[in-house]
Amino acid sequence: MQAIEYEARRQVRLIEEGGAVRQETRLYDSGQGVTRPMRSKENDYDYRYFPDPDLLPLVLEPEWLERLRAELPELPDAKKARFIADYGLSVEDAEVLVAGARDRRIFRESGPRD
Repeated sequence: MQAIEYEARRQVRLIEEGGAVRQETRLYDSGQGVTRPMRSKENDYDYRYFPDPDLLPLVLEPEWLERLRAELPELPDAKKARFIADYGLSVEDAEVLVAGARDRRIFRESGPRD
């Protein structure tokens, strides 16, 4: 996290001073708390994906994927939408309930069932 925060500040400062952010790979030095360039990337093709020749193609059966989807618990966005539709909650209230299991338990015990 320190590297990301440092690099964000560095890039903002660079742009505010009229400079441009170069495409390059940088290394974070945790001892000094700074990043330094490792190698430059001149063109977009330097970022392209190189497939690993030792990996076989992965083929997933649609039936297996559907079984997995059916076993998933209700996801946060779906739960939030359901709370809004079923109980008439505001977006903010639904977000609070989705984020906290304790709040959800209190809400369940106080009346509506989810």
